[in-house]
Amino acid sequence: MSKIIFILLAFVPLGLHSPYLLQAWRSSRLDQWDWIFYLAAIPAAIWAMRKEKFGKCDFYALFWLIPMLCLTFGESFHHINALLIISAVGVIFSAVWLLGSWTAAYRILPAAVILLMGTPSSSYQLSLLLMCPVYPAWAVKFLLAVLCFGWIWYNKRSKKVIRRGTLCFLAALAASGLLLLHSKELYFEGRSFIPEFPAHCGDFWGRTIQPDENTKRFFATSSVKQYRYTKNNVDISVLAVKCGRDIHEIHPASHCLRTSMWTVCSENILYLQDNFAVTEIEAQKGTNHILVWVWYSSEKFSTPGFLGFRRHFKPGGNYYTCQVSLPLSGTVENTRDELKKFMQALRRTE
Repeated sequence: MSKIIFILLAFVPLGLHSPYLLQAWRSSRLDQWDWIFYLAAIPAAIWAMRKEKFGKCDFYALFWLIPMLCLTFGESFHHINALLIISAVGVIFSAVWLLGSWTAAYRILPAAVILLMGTPSSSYQLSLLLMCPVYPAWAVKFLLAVLCFGWIWYNKRSKKVIRRGTLCFLAALAASGLLLLHSKELYFEGRSFIPEFPAHCGDFWGRTIQPDENTKRFFATSSVKQYRYTKNNVDISVLAVKCGRDIHEIHPASHCLRTSMWTVCSENILYLQDNFAVTEIEAQKGTNHILVWVWYSSEKFSTPGFLGFRRHFKPGGNYYTCQVSLPLSGTVENTRDELKKFMQALRRTE
């Protein structure tokens, strides 16, 4: 009975982060259905542990539990909300491992995986990996949850247990790969760049475009402005948003393009200077072919990626996101050169 009480205490970190979960489910179109995975994890855990007995304490679990506790209570060091939820689930899994043996931990692992699928932004991250809109990615998560129930069924029938060293190695390998994959986007901090977008910008002449009602409604708590800049046969579109209190109004440019049925051909971090970078997106829809540059800024720094922006975002601060796009004329290199000229002209107006 005492072991059950201590395992229940392991849910405290997840409970402390529940306001963030509730806000994400209520406010974000990307995450609004993820609460279903939290409900599904309950019968999964009950089924996985039915007729199973806890074994002896396994103190090897401390090598997993201690880092998870540091991550879930160390928000001031990493500022990544999704990592808080992932580590809180890790605390629960580690507590079962510590108090109930590796066998009990392995039995309940499919339920923990289902719980992880409810992590905010997980649908977006999966859509990036699969290069598809978020809703098909959410369907993939649902399929994975069904497979986890199949995993529980298989464990019940076979009674097999994968060695803890093998599973920990694979988990560490996957985590390291994800960090390496997003390291540039997460941790790059450049010089703040918040343009004023004047009417005359170098050789470019601009005019303000009135946002339509759908755009205003989409950015309900944010300030949104749109511009068009022209020079000979060059026609650059600009979207500038000052983020309000709701971060979920700001979506990654590649996600918005895919949702609008654009095919994202490439998406990369482009360093324009040592202290400034943008995300460059090449996208195509039918015969339309465009190049998009996007970056995020506060009054102290800039970052090219959405994940870096989310890592730094705190309600009440002043944050900006800017997107400039240009139809491809000729090669990508020629179009990129025109965008570079435009950005250089913008910098001279600061």
